[in-house]
Amino acid sequence: MRGKNFGIFALLIAIVVIATWLEGNFVAAANLKTLIRDTSLYGLISIGVAMVIITGGIDLSIGSLIALCGVMMVQVIDVRYERYDAIGSIVAIERPDEGDTRIRIDTGIDPVRAGDRIVYAGAFNESKVYLTGQVEEDGNVWLTSGNPARSLQTGTEVSLERIRYTNPLLACGLVLLAGAFIGALHGLLVTRAHLQPFVVTLCGLLVYRGLARVWTGDDQVGLGSALADFKATVTGNVFEFPLPLVAKLSGASESWSEWTWIAFPFTGVLLIIVAFAAWIFLEHSVAGRHLLAVGENEEAARFSGIRTERLIVMAYVVSGLQAALAGILFLLEWNSVQPGSSGNFYELYAIAAAVLGGCSLRGGRGAVFGVIAGAAVMRCLYKAIVVLGIEQQWEMVIIGGALLASVLFDEIWRRYQLWKSAKSVVTS
Repeated sequence: MRGKNFGIFALLIAIVVIATWLEGNFVAAANLKTLIRDTSLYGLISIGVAMVIITGGIDLSIGSLIALCGVMMVQVIDVRYERYDAIGSIVAIERPDEGDTRIRIDTGIDPVRAGDRIVYAGAFNESKVYLTGQVEEDGNVWLTSGNPARSLQTGTEVSLERIRYTNPLLACGLVLLAGAFIGALHGLLVTRAHLQPFVVTLCGLLVYRGLARVWTGDDQVGLGSALADFKATVTGNVFEFPLPLVAKLSGASESWSEWTWIAFPFTGVLLIIVAFAAWIFLEHSVAGRHLLAVGENEEAARFSGIRTERLIVMAYVVSGLQAALAGILFLLEWNSVQPGSSGNFYELYAIAAAVLGGCSLRGGRGAVFGVIAGAAVMRCLYKAIVVLGIEQQWEMVIIGGALLASVLFDEIWRRYQLWKSAKSVVTS
């Protein structure tokens, strides 16, 4: 397995080097930030799927569960507006060439927050202008908006609608609990009802996608202007780190000595936390060793006194939790969910990343950092296709080929190890 892990890191480096050699923009600062973000998002679901694969199972429901949890998050947040009576009329409005439009009214109001809106009578019907906040200048309070609101003029009578929604942390907690519950259901169907993991999760793939479409009437749903601060935190950057050579290779500078600062997103921090916890569990805990033993030989593990059913259920719970977390994060990135297409084929990406990273589909083997490298390989392949101008129809061909090559290598490596073991027994 060490050789395979070394191979996936070597493959990752080779992809980066070749893509950069063909097109320097591959390592541009913006592209590297996107790669970190995408690898983090797909890495999170890949770690969850890897836990299931280690037990000898499979989870095909990831993509549909991401869509369902995204829809659930929108429904739980429950964005709504409360109308207040007329608050006055506009006494001044400023529309700078750059920056927010500023609106001042003739009466004082409580502080507004991003997502609140003012309502006024338009030419044909009621019109709305969404606000981004307020600023105070020379004792005057100005409401700010990203909309130039050309139809707004001084003297226009306006009303205020305040945005209301569920606390986002509470909503996230409820969605995560739902994901854990669905994962536990998968695990119980596999362990207690003795159904095949392939069948259970394939049914989940169909059922969860269908539920998402029924719940929304097959319409796209989103958060609109709600959770502006929360979205900015989760989708924003935590820190920056410097890299050498990037400026020269990407064409941003002529100097080889210039350093480029790369933004590190919040999702990357989440991946580090989850990956570290998973690594500690697998490599330095008794339960982790037991999980590997279950995948290697479930019957022998059971006779050894290991609670195999509990561990298998736990693996599916982790997978469900990671899918729910990904559903929340993808929603905050996109700001909307299309129940019929969001998350399509994500189970393919997660399984491919896990297998590329060292997990055996027979179970009993898995390495967290190899799985992350596998997710990085998948995203680098996709980005290379985009940057190099290759038609995106080739994406599935390349991913499928990489997965097939990995499975073939897994089989060759297994047979080599068996041959090596047999040879050592004979010579001894």
